[in-house]
Amino acid sequence: MRIFGPVIQGLGQALDLYQARHRVLAENVANAETPGYRARDLDFGSALARAFEANAERGAADGAEPIVDVHATLKTDGNSVDVDTEMSRLSQNALKIVALSQIIAKKYAGLRAVITDGRA
Repeated sequence: MRIFGPVIQGLGQALDLYQARHRVLAENVANAETPGYRARDLDFGSALARAFEANAERGAADGAEPIVDVHATLKTDGNSVDVDTEMSRLSQNALKIVALSQIIAKKYAGLRAVITDGRA
């Protein structure tokens, strides 16, 4: 028997994926000066769909593999990281993590209110 419904489970899976994406984007920034390094990202939609198709107990981020950003422009040294683009992606991703965290916190607060009969 599952204690939490599919909404909380789905929010948790999405949060895991956004955290994994954050790591990939941070790696891009860290390798901005590495010759031959290609910028990567997660295919968020596909990874989340696979997580729900499999109904797996493991996290959605476990099967998410970073893919090379084929749209990124290569510099003369073969590096495709644009620091401004990556910082923008990191910022957007961080906002999504904060929003999901707040939604999950509200869901848990609602469950706590039901369990404690409205008493904090």
